[in-house]
Amino acid sequence: LKNEDEGESSLFDDILSGGSTSTIGGGSDPLEELFGKSPAPTPSASTSDKEAEAAAPFDLNSIPAFEKFRVLHTDPMVLAIDDFFTNEECDKYVQISIDAEKQQTNSAAAGDETTQEETALQPMLLGQSQTVGKDSRSKAQRTSTTWFHYYKGVPELMAKASRLLGLEGIDRFEEPQTVRYRRNEKFTWHLDALSPEEANNPSGSGQRIATLLVYLTDVPAGSGGATMFRDLGGNNGAEDSQPLKVRPKKGSALLFFPSAGGIPGAPFDIRTLHCGEAVAEDAENEKWIA
Repeated sequence: LKNEDEGESSLFDDILSGGSTSTIGGGSDPLEELFGKSPAPTPSASTSDKEAEAAAPFDLNSIPAFEKFRVLHTDPMVLAIDDFFTNEECDKYVQISIDAEKQQTNSAAAGDETTQEETALQPMLLGQSQTVGKDSRSKAQRTSTTWFHYYKGVPELMAKASRLLGLEGIDRFEEPQTVRYRRNEKFTWHLDALSPEEANNPSGSGQRIATLLVYLTDVPAGSGGATMFRDLGGNNGAEDSQPLKVRPKKGSALLFFPSAGGIPGAPFDIRTLHCGEAVAEDAENEKWIA
């Protein structure tokens, strides 16, 4: 989520109330421009009635308020929302990414040229998202695979994220992503906030003010894969304190704010330094997030 010169006074109240204080004016769907009257269905493993239902425009008022919140840390604020995605939505997002990878791999191997219809809304394997630390060593320490999605291809994610944050449009969102961590894959310590040079670039979109991760698979305790915040452990920073670890739970979401708070005047909150633990070699599941 990128910053703009708009008021943020109701953000935290809205988050903690599950989005219930958000108001939608005009009686129309605020994401109508995004989803349109009859957008093309999201690619999936099979054709079903659910695909047609998923293609329909979303009315943010019809999305129930999120109720299963856990406050993991207060300053900086870190929240878990355990009822963000359904199991079916999680499975869908994993599958459309796998299907896209297979189609792109098969087309490349056969030397085929895909048509516009075949690639409509299909996520693309493009590489890594921006993080502070662009040197070759930092890039080498991220071993996951990232898909970038069209906004229209992930309507559930865009609608629910907007509902959660009390936003009435998607103009402040970056490109949606899904990320796969296979066994032994990880993302080492990094900040999601952009460097001052990137954040202040006139051709850019500004600083990141919020990060929302949605866990699409379960990774049980002892199997690695946790999102870990190095400096947000207990015992007031004592040497024996353990870092805050968030275990991937299918359908749950993690929300934190990488550039809000911390040292006055600093472009980012250094306390939000975090990593994605390596998934254990004997883990039952791969780790998937959106």
